[in-house]
Amino acid sequence: MNDEATEMFAYYDARADGYDDFYQGRGQAVPELAAEYPVDSAGVSSLLSSFGRGDVLDLACGTGFWLTAYGGQCRSVTLVDQSAAVLTRCQRRVDDLGLRDRAQLIRGDLFEVALPDRAYDACLLGFLVSHLPDAQVEALFTRLHGLLRPHAELAVVDSVWSEARRPYRRRDGMEARPLPDGRTFTIRKRYFDRPELEALLAQHGFQSESHYVGNVFIAVRARRNI
Repeated sequence: MNDEATEMFAYYDARADGYDDFYQGRGQAVPELAAEYPVDSAGVSSLLSSFGRGDVLDLACGTGFWLTAYGGQCRSVTLVDQSAAVLTRCQRRVDDLGLRDRAQLIRGDLFEVALPDRAYDACLLGFLVSHLPDAQVEALFTRLHGLLRPHAELAVVDSVWSEARRPYRRRDGMEARPLPDGRTFTIRKRYFDRPELEALLAQHGFQSESHYVGNVFIAVRARRNI
């Protein structure tokens, strides 16, 4: 594991207790855009409300926030994250939603954890691609093609590049993320507009079918071409 990945993992471990505050415009949200986060959370949830039929893989699942939107229609869901702290909160969400009989939580690096080949009908990537350097993006999609069944569905939820965000963030680079306890972490972050994200998916064999674009979040649902 390189230093950049170690820093990112430590950051998300440190944020675990208050991670979901982000979706309501608190915590690590841009303060000036606080009102936009619950709006976009609702918009993404609506887009995901018909996602995830069959056997679903949620990589870098965090606290499982989007399970509330898609979990009810899954036959099974496998949730992978490197952080024990966030998986503890994810398990609570699984239990609260009555999904324990169909959910499996796995702790590990998504590039290394053992997962069965061609076992999944759908995959969710939430706030993952924006943290990866180009080489790891390539590695991620290579792994997805080994894990997904033919014509599987992919949903990508991430941070959007918008005119609303422009005054407060750089489009691509390293960001300092201070926490309330005084620690500061430096992580890689990239913001996507819709054409850029859809082009990235197309490059890796996924055809976009529907989308949500807000002022802080973007989500695209796409289908594997083969």
